[in-house]
Amino acid sequence: MCAIVVDVVESRRMKDFADQRDRLVETLSQRHRQRGWIQFDYAVTAWDEFQGLIERPDQLPWVLWDIWLQTYPIKLRIGLGGGNVERHGGGARPLNEAVTGEAFFLAREALDRATGRNRSSALSQVVLRWNHALIESAGNGILRLVDALVDRLTETQWDSIAGYEQFRKQADVAAALAKSESTISRSLASAQYWRIRASLQDLERVLVGLLQDSGHDGDRTGTSC
Repeated sequence: MCAIVVDVVESRRMKDFADQRDRLVETLSQRHRQRGWIQFDYAVTAWDEFQGLIERPDQLPWVLWDIWLQTYPIKLRIGLGGGNVERHGGGARPLNEAVTGEAFFLAREALDRATGRNRSSALSQVVLRWNHALIESAGNGILRLVDALVDRLTETQWDSIAGYEQFRKQADVAAALAKSESTISRSLASAQYWRIRASLQDLERVLVGLLQDSGHDGDRTGTSC
């Protein structure tokens, strides 16, 4: 499985941050449960931090992408960890009490690398640690590029992307945003939207292919990836 730890950058400067954080965690929990990506709600683990557990490795890229979509313009640092987990007790317990293990330790290490002591020490705001060296190397290679593209997106580009993610037709996005279809098309192109999606699909294929080759199938009922 894959653990994810999300750190909100400069949360102290955000008005009513605790309320915003709690609403965001609730929204993400509902969305991702409905999609079958998580079994436990996301858990707040510190003032500016929350964590989750992704059930299957091939879902990781889309969980990450949806978190970006739902949190813009908030800046995030994200640690991802793939490995064994240990379950304790029934499903009624919150995530941070019900599940522990290697995946969470690796996600914490990844977040520490993403945070760094200064900006120059962190190569990316999204870092992956895995108990499979090739997955970690290939995954970080893709994530560094995706992170760089996402970090450059403007509010206008995010609006076009969010609209397209919802409607899947540029004409419908244009109507919703009261803009021309050609404007939406140019906005998506300048945002490198198709490259971002293709890179996330590549990451999905890397996770599925390498885990199958190593003897892990990413089954929902398994305890390791």
